[in-house]
Amino acid sequence: MAAVQSTIPFRSRKLMHTRSKRSFDIKEDIANNSGYISKYNTRKRRQTKEDGDGRIESDQSPPKKINKETRNLADKVAVEVIATDKIEVQHKNFMGRETEIDFIKKFLSDHLKKEESGSIYISGQPGTGKTASLTFLLELPEFKKGYRQVYVNCVMAKSPGKIYERVCHELKLKTSGTSEKACLAAVEEYLRKKHKMTLLVLDEIDYLESRNQAILYNIFEWATWANSRIVLVGVANALDLTERALPRLRPAPTTLHFTPYTKEQILDIFVAKLAEEDKSKMFSPVALQLLAAKMAAISGDMRRALDIGRRVIDLARRNKFAETKSVEFMLTDSTVTVELKQVLEVLNELYGGTKNLNNGNGDEFPIQQKLILGSLMLMLTKGKNKDIVLGKLYDVYKRVASARNIVPLTMGDFLSACTLIEVRGAVRMCGRGAPRTRRVQLHWDETELTGALRDKTLLAAILHDVACLTS
Repeated sequence: MAAVQSTIPFRSRKLMHTRSKRSFDIKEDIANNSGYISKYNTRKRRQTKEDGDGRIESDQSPPKKINKETRNLADKVAVEVIATDKIEVQHKNFMGRETEIDFIKKFLSDHLKKEESGSIYISGQPGTGKTASLTFLLELPEFKKGYRQVYVNCVMAKSPGKIYERVCHELKLKTSGTSEKACLAAVEEYLRKKHKMTLLVLDEIDYLESRNQAILYNIFEWATWANSRIVLVGVANALDLTERALPRLRPAPTTLHFTPYTKEQILDIFVAKLAEEDKSKMFSPVALQLLAAKMAAISGDMRRALDIGRRVIDLARRNKFAETKSVEFMLTDSTVTVELKQVLEVLNELYGGTKNLNNGNGDEFPIQQKLILGSLMLMLTKGKNKDIVLGKLYDVYKRVASARNIVPLTMGDFLSACTLIEVRGAVRMCGRGAPRTRRVQLHWDETELTGALRDKTLLAAILHDVACLTS
């Protein structure tokens, strides 16, 4: 994958040199020009010189030694300027998400200025920029300095109740024990005392769903307490989480939904990324148009689109240099042009036949869902335990994907994929509590599954890969 990723190093290397040079120039200007910093302004000293029989006054100051305090301030100002440049450049990288970023920024700014508590729930499919946009905003100086920030990915909690322990750890709170009750009491005691405005970000918050939703109610109710001085940001894929799981919560959280990227947005981002690296001519226009159109039709997942773009470039590079088989030629000539056939080949490999793609047929399972179903069938036919939970299925799926040189989904994206499979009627997920402990039942037999996957070779290979059942 390193070779693939190196083909589109989406962060500009030129920028680093420019910022470094600007940093040096700024520090030199501050150090050499005392008028630049008002705090360290000094009155002009008039120097007298003997010139024959008279005295001539001069406004020129003699060379001054820069003290340590001035130099430190120069460094600080330079760092702040570079940080501002970095933020401006990063903001340009969030094309198509300007409205969402401005919405979240206004929400956080308003609550910070008024020192009021509040909550917001951010939803959207995987790859729509939820976490990336939020991470960018949390790095802004106004929020980094104004809030005491706490970020927790709920997937890392072994059970929903363990989330209190994670929050205590991030806030560095003293507890009377590690039990759910003790940690909850410690957090609530902190919120009742005087403290700095706290920003609590809970990513993948749908992992905290439980039988009576007590944990979700507790957490969201913190933001409704008087003088709790906490702003809660919940992030998950489900659009209706707060309406479905928290119908009695008053006031209801502010909601923001990240829609999938459109064809135009995906195309604009591809063009911008390629332009950053002076590789605007690497894709033929028709190839780029097709890739953007198909990714928008399939999922609107920008993260996935960029990954497929890397694969397409890698394929074009391998096809070009396979003709010469010369290492020297590969080192001296790195130019490559991606044509329509390379895009179709990669899309065909990942999402099925070109006929289905061109017809926009939505019946075809994406490759990741095929791997999940194949892993489930492997566990049912070759595994000892037929009572399968999502956590065990995810472990086997990761090994199956890695064995085929395919990057596995994250746990959050894996759960979303399982939900999509369930909608198709192939499986059923049972039980409540932590997602990893929910049971999975296959509704189709092997014949039906083979027909639905339309890939007998892949399924047969997975069913023979018994080594993936054990770590």
